[in-house]
Amino acid sequence: MLRRGHLLLCFIVFFAGLPLARAGDDLYGSKGIAPEAVRQGTLGSCYFHAVVAALAEHNQSAIRKMIQANSDGSYTVIFSDGKKETAYPEDLRYARESGYDLSDGQWVAVLFRAYAQRVLRQSLLQAIDASDIFPMLKQPAEELVSSSDQLVLAYDRAIRAQVDQYGNIDRGQLETRLKKEMAANNVPDSIQSSITGMLESSGFFDKMAAMIQQNGELFGAYRAVGQGGLADRTMETLAGSTRSQENQSEAQTAVALATAVNGEMPIVACTGGSRYYQALANGRTLPPDTQTWYVNAHCYTVLSYDASAVSVSIRNPWARHPDPDGVFSLPLSRFYLAFAGIVTPQ
Repeated sequence: MLRRGHLLLCFIVFFAGLPLARAGDDLYGSKGIAPEAVRQGTLGSCYFHAVVAALAEHNQSAIRKMIQANSDGSYTVIFSDGKKETAYPEDLRYARESGYDLSDGQWVAVLFRAYAQRVLRQSLLQAIDASDIFPMLKQPAEELVSSSDQLVLAYDRAIRAQVDQYGNIDRGQLETRLKKEMAANNVPDSIQSSITGMLESSGFFDKMAAMIQQNGELFGAYRAVGQGGLADRTMETLAGSTRSQENQSEAQTAVALATAVNGEMPIVACTGGSRYYQALANGRTLPPDTQTWYVNAHCYTVLSYDASAVSVSIRNPWARHPDPDGVFSLPLSRFYLAFAGIVTPQ
């Protein structure tokens, strides 16, 4: 067995030396930082794209400050809590070529990949803590996960290659793929064994599998989820805080919307758990015109609220349904029924 210091040193020396590719496309595209530039792709990542579009509507400068271009073609994202993740060119190409993000420019894909890596890094640390890995090896393993982008990327790419469309993953297949990701970069056998060995420890894989189930869209699984707080977590990570308010009554919804709009806050609204959602779950039908804009278990960006007209302007992150850009207006009486509530910063 490698000694603790030797193990950590081998990991750091190896992963720090891996080469990185260069990025290509223009960062902000032809539309710049704007809601209309945000286009959700083939994944069920509405909760993420709706939040990003809401931020683009109200705080373009914060997004620009969040993204830093690097000389090697990568981009470093500085989250609201000061933690950083770097989006690398090959992973940005993956997001674009797979159709997982269809936004104008690269900035949304940069945020998407950095957010996915952040979720994975946190989950790896939690999985190590929950495992039965020999206690003397836990600390160097946690230090490695905290410091090494390449280790996180190896897991990230292995998960993407093996996860199914329901967010399920097989441990044996993941281990095999992870070894391939390591071997492709000439990782010494001793380091490969140490890294993949974590998957065999009690508690580690179960924790990882649960994270993948909860965040499958970040790794290429399409799941029509009922949001389950994902919009809240995305808002908190990108905007620094979050507040979720249920649509309890039409009057309360009007106050919540007016307060958020007057405060120039980004606003997201999701249909999961709404009165329309519950009606469909109970076998009832919705009004005929609803089909032109309503998507069950889906998150939207609230663009504005006109208190005098009692009307809400909304955008679907698909950038369609309705065409041409997914933008439509609803009277407050319909909004209150169709959406479970709103998510804003505190």
